[in-house]
Amino acid sequence: MPDIKVKPELSKSAKLISLIMILLIGVISNYIYVLAVYVEPLNEMHGWSMNSIVMAYSVAMFCEFPAFIAGGWLMNRFGMRKVLIVCGTLYGLAILFSGLTSSVIVFVICQGIIGSLAMYGVFICTLAIINAMFPNNKGLVMGILYGTQAAGGAAMAPIANVFITHFNVSMALVWQGVIFTIIMFVCCLLIVDPTKGDKEALARAQEEAEAEEAAEAVAGKTEDQLPSMGWKKALTHPAFWVLFISIICIQMIGNLLITDISALAKSQYGVTAATAALLVSAFSIGAGVGGVVIGFISDRIGPYRTTFWMGIIDGVLLLILAIAGQGSFMAFAVVCVIQGFTYNGMTALNPIMMTDSYAAKDIGTTMGFMGISYMIVAVLGPQLGFSVPFVPMLIICGALCIIGGFISKLACSLLNKYYKSIGSKCIVR
Repeated sequence: MPDIKVKPELSKSAKLISLIMILLIGVISNYIYVLAVYVEPLNEMHGWSMNSIVMAYSVAMFCEFPAFIAGGWLMNRFGMRKVLIVCGTLYGLAILFSGLTSSVIVFVICQGIIGSLAMYGVFICTLAIINAMFPNNKGLVMGILYGTQAAGGAAMAPIANVFITHFNVSMALVWQGVIFTIIMFVCCLLIVDPTKGDKEALARAQEEAEAEEAAEAVAGKTEDQLPSMGWKKALTHPAFWVLFISIICIQMIGNLLITDISALAKSQYGVTAATAALLVSAFSIGAGVGGVVIGFISDRIGPYRTTFWMGIIDGVLLLILAIAGQGSFMAFAVVCVIQGFTYNGMTALNPIMMTDSYAAKDIGTTMGFMGISYMIVAVLGPQLGFSVPFVPMLIICGALCIIGGFISKLACSLLNKYYKSIGSKCIVR
């Protein structure tokens, strides 16, 4: 098969402008993670229950898988740029219309379904463009993109609070929706599609990116050292489901705080809305740093050992806060930053654990099934925060973290026992 080249060749200025636009999109495309700032104001204005409002986040987590499937199909049919423009514009409009409604159901549909589908659509398009436009530097570019997303999450919470302070909460959403729609449309319009809509070029770029990722996963290992358990065997082996439960346990507090942190800070400690918004920002900064640092630690001691220690440390900190520090806002803030750190760290570890544990050819399937655990905890976490009193909630989450840490260690042991039983030299850490 002859090489498919991108024609015409893109100039440095076209690539630079596209990269800047992609980074701007990254800054504002994770708005669902700022939902915590809106929960209490929406409750006060409309009388909606906080449990109902945070369902927008829970529903959003369920939209990731179908969005990726549909996004890939639409890109192959219409090209990356067209899908990107539509999704980017729809994203801003979803936020706008969420501010116009007096129905919590419509709010959840706008933010949780339409907005999140568009958000994931934007992400998969920018990912495909980066793979095609920066084939030799996509790791660096993706790292920069994730960094800007973390910075955007940190900046958006105080900005959202300023809007809520100057307008009522509904108009704050409307105005931000208008601004986001304009920014998204302009940015998406200025991004160049390096494949020029060529389906074969797009498919080739995606295949090469997947091949490189698979090669990185097995780098430095001989054939008999590679994990060989396929997805069918994984679903019948206890190690998979032990890890599945471990993720739910450890990620409970992170998914709780990502939506409830602002309301908890105000109700438990009486802080101002501005201070609560800064706490949301601090959580986001912790999450951004955690994704990088936890990955670095995992390379040294292994993803399962890292998960074990994250669970133990998180659990102990939560129990200390519940027993001795529940009266200190500063102690709560420090714990929240650490929880943001480990929340995103665990998210970064999940694909590493899958590639270290299961056959490379089935990684997409095993990750898809494991992803259901994230969907489950995205529903349970936000509801737990508003359904259980503060101190018991901390104790429950602390105990779950410790349990999750220990059973992640059990999952590692079960996997090593399996590979040893079949004569494989694969070692899971």
